[in-house]
Amino acid sequence: MTRHVTLLLCALGWLSGCATLSPAERTAALEAQNKERARLLTEELYNLRKLDRIPEFIAQDFVDHSPGASAEATGPALVRQQAEASFQAFPDLKFDILHLVADGDMVVVHWKATGTDPKNLDAAGNPKPLLLDGQSLYRMRDGKVVEAWDISDRLSPLLQRGYKVVPPKP
Repeated sequence: MTRHVTLLLCALGWLSGCATLSPAERTAALEAQNKERARLLTEELYNLRKLDRIPEFIAQDFVDHSPGASAEATGPALVRQQAEASFQAFPDLKFDILHLVADGDMVVVHWKATGTDPKNLDAAGNPKPLLLDGQSLYRMRDGKVVEAWDISDRLSPLLQRGYKVVPPKP
């Protein structure tokens, strides 16, 4: 009987050893999960406009470190406010993810956004399309974004609206 118990315990020990992940496998799994959450955030919130899902993707203590972001506003309410302002400015705004890269709890989303600009009309009075390029760096915790840094090309939209870059006079 003791021999059977010993064999059973050895077998269970061997099987449990097979079920554990190495540190590299755990990191790869975390990075894959974080990339998927960042992809879903872009698709669900910005492309499908499911703003009620913001708390599923954004932590209560979320902070936006992007240029021009309010230092006082935090959490899911800030993201909702930012999204609503974007949709008001560009009613048909759509994001395409070009690249997703993860390193531990950090995820970079390289994106292209398109939308029509109601304030920029063509000769026929129709809103012109506007193309935006940028990257969002997210720090993730438990599948939610805790911190964000958004960097976008701020010159291109001005040029698309007809602004000119004039070099200084010599």
